[in-house]
Formats: sequence, C-alpha cells, structure tokens
Amino acid sequence: MKDHPATAPRDFTRLSRPDNLPDDIAHQIRERILNGTLAMGQRLPTEHEMASAFDVSRNVVREAIARLKLAGYVETRRGTGSFVAQDIGNRNFEIVKGELLQGDALEHVYQLRVEIESGAAALAAQFRTEAQLDTLRLALAKVDSAGNDLEQGVDTALDFHLAVSSATNNPYFIRLMAHLSRVIHDAVRTLRTTSTGTARISEIEQEHHAIFDAIAAKNPEAARQAMRRHLVNGMERHLALRSGT
Repeated sequence: MKDHPATAPRDFTRLSRPDNLPDDIAHQIRERILNGTLAMGQRLPTEHEMASAFDVSRNVVREAIARLKLAGYVETRRGTGSFVAQDIGNRNFEIVKGELLQGDALEHVYQLRVEIESGAAALAAQFRTEAQLDTLRLALAKVDSAGNDLEQGVDTALDFHLAVSSATNNPYFIRLMAHLSRVIHDAVRTLRTTSTGTARISEIEQEHHAIFDAIAAKNPEAARQAMRRHLVNGMERHLALRSGT
C-alpha cells in the first residue's frame, strides 16, 4: 500500500509553554487526525522536524507520540517512522478530559449533553418508578442544600443528573452516562465555578426543580424541554462570560 505523504511540520502551532508539553503536542496531532487533516496511514513528520516545529526536545515529541500510540491513534514502523493508525474509525468513543479547557471542546460536550440528557429526562418521565422518584427527590434536596458550596454543588448536581439517567430504566442510557460521568463532572465544575455566589445558583435550583416536577408528573415533553433549557442556559451564560458580553 502506498503511504500518504507526511504532513508539513509548519502546519503545527508552536507551543506557549504549557504545563505538560507532551499532552499539548498529542492534542494538536489528535485534533488533526480526528478532523481528517491527517489521513489514515499518513506518515507524521520526523521527531526532529516536530521538535523544531514545536520548539521542544525530541524526548518531548517521543513521549507525545508514545501517548498517541498507546491510545490507538498512531502506529510506528521500524525504520520508516510514525503513521496515523489505519483503523482509527474503529476506536472506542472517548472524550479527553484535558481538552475541555481548549477551544470549543466544552461547548461541544454540552451540545452532546443537551441531546442525550434531554432524551433521558423524557424517558425518565415515562418509565421511572416510585422508588426512583424518591431517589430523585433526595438528590434534588442535596443539590438545594449545597447552595454556594462549589464542590458539593458539583457533586450533588452530577448525582441528580445520573439519577435522571437511571430513571430511564434503559441500560444503554445508564451505561453511557456512567461512562461520561467523569468528563461531565469536570464540565459541570467549569461552569459552576463562574456561577457560585451569583444569582445563577438560584436559577439552577429552579431548573432542577422543573426537571423533577415534569418527571414526577410523567410528562415526557415537559421533562425534555426542562432539561434542554437547563443545559442550554448554563452553556449560554458561560459563552457570554467568555466573550465579555
């Protein structure tokens, strides 16, 4: 099979001395693989070329490539170099936690949450049991009691959202939310950090109650819209703060 030509080293962005250089290099390469800039089977620049492009040592580049190889994005061939893995499309789904602080990743995660969790809320309204409603009620009370305590607020909010997914009684929703829970925890914490001590906390409490009330009333469409409104409101506030508007 004929190899794709290597990408030009100048395509990479010089680093601004982050805390973890190998992670930042791996992130840039991973992004180009996922958006198709680097095609399956394409040869990467040499360690020397990337070290020069990123202005780092070859050891830093080697560590970044090792991480990508371990994650299944890159394969190495003795004597010829490193290549984008051929079976990249068959990799397991993942969200890399560190990427939530870069670019639009946090917004993309929240877009994903809106679609998944609004559907979960609608299913919970249809299929929840009385015991699951009691669990949701307890989770809601813990969210309310957390108030402006950042860490408790994050933990209890996540517990409430996971309780909603459990109330779907759909094992695939439950497993997917469990899989995403660590990333969602970080996403919730990022947004809640800017909300703690502001009027947004009382708005969040009202939104949680609207979700609970719709599920309790067995109203799927109201539950769907309440969850969607809650997540969209949080993300819109974050974007407004980021843009200074």
